[in-house]
Amino acid sequence: MKKFSLLLTMAALMVSSSVFAGSIDYLSNQSAKYCMNTAATARTDGADIVAYNPAGTALMGQGFFIDVSNQTLFKPYKQDVDVTIGGTPTLSESYKQDTPTWILPNVYLAYNFGQMGMGKLAVFGELGIVAGGGSLEWDGSAGVMAAGFQIAQTVASIAGGSGRPTATDTTVKGSSVYYKAGLGASYAFLDDMLSVSAGVRYVYADRSGALDGRLSMISTTVGAYTVDVDSEWDYTAKGYTPVFGLDVKPMKELTLAARFEMETKLEFEYEQKKNTVTNSLANPLLNAGVATMLNKDGVKANQNLPQILSLGAEYLVMPELTVGLTGTIYWINKADMEGYEDYFNTGYEVALGATYKVMNELKVGGSVMYTSQSAKDELLTDKSQLITVSGNPVLDSWFFGVGASYTVIPNLDLTLALSWVHYVPEDADVTLATGVVESVSYKKDIYNIALGASYKM
Repeated sequence: MKKFSLLLTMAALMVSSSVFAGSIDYLSNQSAKYCMNTAATARTDGADIVAYNPAGTALMGQGFFIDVSNQTLFKPYKQDVDVTIGGTPTLSESYKQDTPTWILPNVYLAYNFGQMGMGKLAVFGELGIVAGGGSLEWDGSAGVMAAGFQIAQTVASIAGGSGRPTATDTTVKGSSVYYKAGLGASYAFLDDMLSVSAGVRYVYADRSGALDGRLSMISTTVGAYTVDVDSEWDYTAKGYTPVFGLDVKPMKELTLAARFEMETKLEFEYEQKKNTVTNSLANPLLNAGVATMLNKDGVKANQNLPQILSLGAEYLVMPELTVGLTGTIYWINKADMEGYEDYFNTGYEVALGATYKVMNELKVGGSVMYTSQSAKDELLTDKSQLITVSGNPVLDSWFFGVGASYTVIPNLDLTLALSWVHYVPEDADVTLATGVVESVSYKKDIYNIALGASYKM
């Protein structure tokens, strides 16, 4: 299987991770109600279950349902980088990014026809964001520092001697948004004890990356010099995701549910928007070498969304209190990502949530969730993946969320949810060359404000 080279990885995966929980690209947070209660796979209380429990749309009761929501995310990320050569500290830098995601919308529609033949029929649709979900803008990165050493080696191959970067003054930008549009149907029978669903989701992935700034270098043969880079690219792909659902109600108070999403095949094609390289040595060979490293115009590469299996249970403890449990498996290690999947085991997340009806008009909820990306140790320590990892570190996380839904008029509910995703910090030592070690500490958090409206007619 093919492997990404360092700079193909830079072009393809600079912002590979999603801006929430889920797999490395897939977004779990696809509605405001989800941010209030992440144990959503067995819910049957609103149109947003199209994303989590599509088979449950047949159990919601006759009528038309709509759910609209938006999320605003604040993303303070940081990485500390120290470089040693022959065991001697040589360079120390700290990088950060705090670009917010202001708009992350999703819309869900469901129409339950009521009794149709032997059971109850519902149809549903969805529009919004299924993966990616925002932009990042770093004031440099550990990966750019590593690229500086690679450029220094390029100079050494041209001018002889050896070299290294002394400082970086760069901006690394990336955006990743996967738009979705889906349709499906569900059917409940055996007096609502069993319901099934089938649907398909169209996915259009729109991504971009850019590297702009100056690397200050020093060489044993040519002394101090600088390399200025201004490179930008877009890459897009489209695919389809078959989605199947199942609900079982062994008793009135208990719902058991499952959702299976097949692998979404996505072949990205790259378009180089600009690619200018200059250096203070006025060396055209150096300019051409670095520009060639960065140029990905016309390159095609797969980065599929994985198969997903989500299992859930929801139990009505008392008329006011409902509790739920959800477990989700992401087969990241089975998805075709040009060999990048070899750096992962099977990912998973586990969520526990509850909602409580304070009064007829007001319902409050909260949940906690743990997400394991199941990344292997070598993902953080392999220099060929450093730009990928430093663009958006692949870290396990804890989610904590609370929220409330209030009925402002009959059949219209407004939801406000607040959540915090804390990613478990990771440290890694990356050997860039013989005797050259880059030590990196990754830290990031996400704070989310979610607003939603649900209506039934």
